[in-house]
Amino acid sequence: MTETAQQASTRRMGSCGVLAAAAFALADGLGIALTPDYSAWSDAISELVERGAAAKHVVDPVLLLYHALVIPFAFGLHRAIYPRAAMPVGPVMLGLAGLPGVILTLFFPCDTGCEPLVSLRGTLQIFIAIPMGLTILIAIWLVGGAMRVSPQWHRLAGYSRATAIAGAGLAAVTIVLAETDQVGLFERLLTWSYLQWYIATRLAIARGCMTGRGTAG
Repeated sequence: MTETAQQASTRRMGSCGVLAAAAFALADGLGIALTPDYSAWSDAISELVERGAAAKHVVDPVLLLYHALVIPFAFGLHRAIYPRAAMPVGPVMLGLAGLPGVILTLFFPCDTGCEPLVSLRGTLQIFIAIPMGLTILIAIWLVGGAMRVSPQWHRLAGYSRATAIAGAGLAAVTIVLAETDQVGLFERLLTWSYLQWYIATRLAIARGCMTGRGTAG
C-alpha cells in the first residue's frame, strides 16, 4: 500500500469516531422519543434497551453500530499516532472496549428499571458496563501520553489528559448518583465526555496529524 493510500485508509478509520458519536446520538434520541414516560434526566441510558423496552428493537441495532465503530476508530488512532508501535496499549484498550459493548447489547440487557441483582444476565450487564467505561477513559489517558512525545500531536496531549480526568470525575459522580433522579443526566455527560474526544481526534487526523512518533502508552 502506498503512503497516500495508507493515509486515506487511516482517515476513513478515523472517521469512525465521528460516526460512533453520531450513532450514539441517534440511538439515544430514538430511544427517548419512542419510549413512553422515559426521562433523559432521571432514567439510565440502559433502560432504553432493558428487557421488554418499548423501543429496544429500534435502539439495539444502532447501539450495536455505535460500539462496533469504536474498533476501526481505535485502529485508525494506532496508525495516526503510533506508526512504529506494534501493540500500542491505548488504542488496543479502546478497541477492546468496543467488543464488550457489542456483547452487552446482544446478550446482556438489564432488568426492568436496571435494578441490580434481579437476574444473572442483568447483573452481569452492570459488572461489564462499568469496567468498559473506565477502560475507555484509561485508553484516552494513555493516548494522551503518546501525544506528548509527538510534535504533530503534542498540542492535543493536555486536552486528552483533561478529557480522561473529567470523564473519571463524571464516572465517580454517576456511580454515586446511580439510584437518584439525576443518573440519566450524568450518564449522558459521561458518555459525551469521551465522544467529543473521538470527534476532535478525528478532525486532527483529517488535518494530517498522521506522522507522530509517539510510543508511550
